[in-house]
Amino acid sequence: MAKREYMAYLLRLWREKQDGSWRATLENPNNGERAGFATLADLVTFLAEKTGEPIQASSASRDTQGKPRPESL
Repeated sequence: MAKREYMAYLLRLWREKQDGSWRATLENPNNGERAGFATLADLVTFLAEKTGEPIQASSASRDTQGKPRPESL
């Protein structure tokens, strides 16, 4: 039987006032370790590396202006 893996993080997101870009931190609740990300792309890359799975946004989950649809959040 394959080993079951589990990861838990507290995700914090905020928008920088100067340039309007999103920033993020992930905190491991088990040991308090934090990782900071200057872009959401960096966050996604980190999660892809941790899981060993490629992560791609689906265009089907976005509206005609490229914004996420509420049901996909």
